[in-house]
Amino acid sequence: MSEHAEAARDTRAPNTKDRLISAAREIMVERNAVEFSLQDVAARSGLNSALVKYHFGNKDGLLLAILERDAELSLKQVERLVARDMPAIDKLRAHMSGIIDTYFRKPYMNRLVHMLIHERGDEVSAQVSRFFVEPLAGFQRQILEQGVKSGEFKQVDPGFFYHAVGSACDALFRWHPEARRIWGVATINDAQRRRYADFVVDLVLNGVVKRD
Repeated sequence: MSEHAEAARDTRAPNTKDRLISAAREIMVERNAVEFSLQDVAARSGLNSALVKYHFGNKDGLLLAILERDAELSLKQVERLVARDMPAIDKLRAHMSGIIDTYFRKPYMNRLVHMLIHERGDEVSAQVSRFFVEPLAGFQRQILEQGVKSGEFKQVDPGFFYHAVGSACDALFRWHPEARRIWGVATINDAQRRRYADFVVDLVLNGVVKRD
């Protein structure tokens, strides 16, 4: 889905499915967690919890729908980035900053991926791998291969890269309660998000960029 299409969805009157998805997203963002009950979603959306079963089959169906929408938009952005005529190092910098920005706005996303893959059985795991994990890892591999070919990057394992970068980008938001002890603040603000993005990008590039 394009950013324009996503914006169009947000400006029109939400249908029942949109309202349920929006309510579940809001709860996960507020709690910085992926746990919620269907009663929580019903109360937030003003709809009957039985509508989750009608539209999505069950709670896992709702979670898959949320992740698929989030993934579709994110992957379109990465696809456009990969296709641009620019140095691989700039693509990698923009990509990692984009991941951190996504997790800042949707701190539940990486945890939702891992929960659905590891805790919901083979069928759900296969779906998440198909519509998100495999395409994202593929785009990252293209950036790394471009950088190796151009002499910008040394050879690195793309699988290791995928796991290490995903974990690093999510770490600040997964462990945000520690922010009070580290920075003396209760929540992560946009300025800290930008500082963290700069830090992670610098950390990763120091491990990937080929030095003479």
